[in-house]
Amino acid sequence: MLALVPGLNNTHAVFDRLRATLPNWIDAHALDCPALPAVEQIAQVLLDVLPERFWLCGFSFGGYVALAMLQAAPERVRGIALVCTGPFADTPEQAQKRRASLSAVDEGRYFETIAAQAANAFHPDSLADAQLMEERSRMVQAYGPERYRAHVLATIARPDRRHLLDGSRPTLVVAASHDKVFAPTVVAKWAETIPGGRFETIAKAGHLMPMEQPGALAQVLARWIG
Repeated sequence: MLALVPGLNNTHAVFDRLRATLPNWIDAHALDCPALPAVEQIAQVLLDVLPERFWLCGFSFGGYVALAMLQAAPERVRGIALVCTGPFADTPEQAQKRRASLSAVDEGRYFETIAAQAANAFHPDSLADAQLMEERSRMVQAYGPERYRAHVLATIARPDRRHLLDGSRPTLVVAASHDKVFAPTVVAKWAETIPGGRFETIAKAGHLMPMEQPGALAQVLARWIG
């Protein structure tokens, strides 16, 4: 089984297109991250509903949760894929910016703020895809400001977990060519430090690459697991 863990402002729906594209021999389950203020708490909730052994894929914030899952139950994770994410803790400057972003929740501006971030989240070509923009809008509405607040606090509190990526299990790192959140050059640099790790870049994709290029990501995941 392949467990898929979504990112910030994402529900399991961020993987709908990917799951429809994956080959039938991959039993993929997309999860939702509950509104808890620590990635370790979220990790335990997800571990409680997963089988004894599974492949694990974390996207963006889901990568932080996936690494917490790996630390809590390394014997259960057959392999880990990290998509548009990183294993580092926040710098003090990053943490300060994240706390400032919570003002949008306090002022009732969460939905309009996230809507305005589309240009930062997608490849320029994707912005003209009305269906894709509508799917994202519905997902953000379902996700909501309270879950956002909890996940921002969880992001700020997460530790550095680079030491877990020691080559003891199959490890895949995937970057998006036009990701403005996790630049592919930065992702490639830390991916190179993983013994036996595999690194892939997917073209014509922004940060929301699982929605934008599901077929390409499905091929990468299938080759890795296969």
